[in-house]
This record gives sequence, structure tokens and C-alpha cells, in this order.
Amino acid sequence: MRSTDALSRLQIRPQRPRRNDVMVALIVLLLNSGTYLIPGIVPWGPWRYAMETLTIVPLLWRESLPVPSALTTGALTLIVTATVHPAQPFPYAVLVTQYTIGAVLRGRTRAFLVGVFMAGNVVAEALHQQWGNPEDFLVTFTLSLTALFLGVLMQSERDSLSGRADRALRAERARIARDMHDVVGHAVALMVVQAEAGPLLVRDKPERAEAAFEAISAAGRDAMAQLRGLLGTLSQDAAGRRDPLPTLADLDDLVHQVRRAGLQVRLEQTGSAAPLSPGAETAAYRVVQEALTNTLKHARASRAEVRLSWAPSALEITVSDDGRGLPEGASDGGGHGLVGLRERLAPVGGALSWTSPPDTGGFALTAVIPSG
Repeated sequence: MRSTDALSRLQIRPQRPRRNDVMVALIVLLLNSGTYLIPGIVPWGPWRYAMETLTIVPLLWRESLPVPSALTTGALTLIVTATVHPAQPFPYAVLVTQYTIGAVLRGRTRAFLVGVFMAGNVVAEALHQQWGNPEDFLVTFTLSLTALFLGVLMQSERDSLSGRADRALRAERARIARDMHDVVGHAVALMVVQAEAGPLLVRDKPERAEAAFEAISAAGRDAMAQLRGLLGTLSQDAAGRRDPLPTLADLDDLVHQVRRAGLQVRLEQTGSAAPLSPGAETAAYRVVQEALTNTLKHARASRAEVRLSWAPSALEITVSDDGRGLPEGASDGGGHGLVGLRERLAPVGGALSWTSPPDTGGFALTAVIPSG
């Protein structure tokens, strides 16, 4: 039975009340006590005050043990209703409990307790002998449903905030994964090219072999520095500082690294530079980095050109080479690199396209990033 399933979830274990629950219980106690200060509402009596206070005690565990707290509050309230007349004008403890049912519980457990408290409302009205006063009956049910609705609304808002936080976390993890792919892929490509050329240089041009090993070392150091910057987005040092992520100002160093790997690269800028957001700056740098890395790894090119064309509303980045172009069957842009670049540009409103003319060969990658 559903009621049995709900009751089977009861976990009655001694727990210290939470601070928020203690505050709520104290507020309800003050509201309940304040009623006695208004003449003509309820008569003072130590016995009735003690019994009404007893109904508030389960609120101390309303979130840590919501089902036992709710059932205990409801049962004690009915006992007070049956023995004390006139009753409090508002059942404060019950209203808080009904709000908690909506805000904390879910599914069958919540449905079961809603049914229990709606039935309790009918019993309470019968004990008050209010059947001839439909307005009072309507007010009671309206207050109960309002408290439940507010609780459900609060739970829905928490779920929405949690969902947005989870999506933001997944997006940040994906961004960091793309950054790590770009950093490691670029560094490994540079080191592989230099390492493959190393034995030939040692035999034929020993004076250039030292430069090749220095390029490998420089690529490794740069990769480590950028990885520290990425890890800095996850944790900061004691002073709250972290290494900055690369921007367009670092393109000269990037081009210098690729040149040392043996690829002739020309960097050109046209137009007046416009301000970009930090995310757009990093995305623009990664576009150039990934394009040059792919040229080194796959294109078999001897030359590449990086062109930054500034317009009032956007930056257009074009990276072209004289290599073999896209492999057959790869015209859809498949592959982690191009797909990753599209995903990187999407959050900053950028777009990516490419072309590989079959008659002239080569490959040209174009990214457009809004500025301002």
C-alpha cells in the first residue's frame, strides 16, 4: 500500500536540530505567544500554552526528519484542537509543516502527507463544530493549500537553480577540456616535429640540432605554463591570484614557436583593433593555435598565413596554408579539433567556416568573433 510505503521511509534517529529549524521554531513560538497579548483573542492559561508550545517542538526537526516531524505536529495539533477552546486563530505550526511538506518532500511521500493533512483539516473543523460556518472552513483549506503551494514553488526554484548550476559546471568542464586539448595538442605537435627532425640535423646539420632541442624544451615549458593557467581556473592560491589565460597579445610568441618547428608563418593584422571580452580573446587565440597545430600535424605544408581583420563589430581570423587540404571524406569538418573550435566559439557568439579548394589545394579556416 502507498501509505505503508510512505511510513516505511521514516528514519527516527537522534539528531541535533539545524540552526534554521531552531530559528523557525522560535519565530512560531513568538507568533503563538503574541496572540495572548491581544485582548479578546484567546484566554491565557498555562496548561493550554504548554500544549500549544508542545506542537511547535517537532519543528526543530522539520527538515532533518520531515515525515516524523510532520506527523507528530499534526497529531499534537489535533489533540490540542480537541481539548482547548477557543483555538489559536492561525495554526502556525501546521502551516509551517505544510510548507515544509511542499518544499522538502517529493512523490508519494508528499502526496501521502498532503492527504493526511487535508483529512486533518476536516477533522479539526468537525472538532471546532464549524460546519455551519463555511467561510471558516474555506479559509482553513485556503491557508493549507497556499502553504503547500509556496513550499512546492520553493522546491521548484531550488531545482531550477541546481539545474542551471549543473549546466554551467558541465560547460566549464567542457571548456577546460578543450583548452587542455589545444594546449597539449599544440605542444606535442611542436615537439614531435622537432624530435623527428632531430636525428637528421645531428647527422647533416649539427649546428642546428641544438636549436631543435631548445624548441622542444621551449614548447614543453610553454605548455606547462598554460596548463597552470587552466588549473588556476579551478583553484586559486592563497592570495587569490591565478595565471592569466592566453590572449591575442600572445600570438607573436605562438607564431615564433611554430616558426622554430620549421613552418614559415606570416602574421598580418588589418583594421583598428576593437575590445573583446576575456573569453573572446582566449577563443581567438585558441583558433589560431589549433589551426597552426593542425597544419603542423596533418597538412604537410611549408607556409601558413594568419590574418586578423578588424571591423567595427567583429574580428575575422583567417588561417590558411599551402598543404594538402582536407583528407577525402572529411569535408564535414569531423574531428575533435574543428568540432572543439565550434564549441569554443559558440559561447562568445562566434562562427567557424573552412574551405579546401580541390584545384589549388591548401586549407583555410575562418572564424568570426563579435567585438564590443
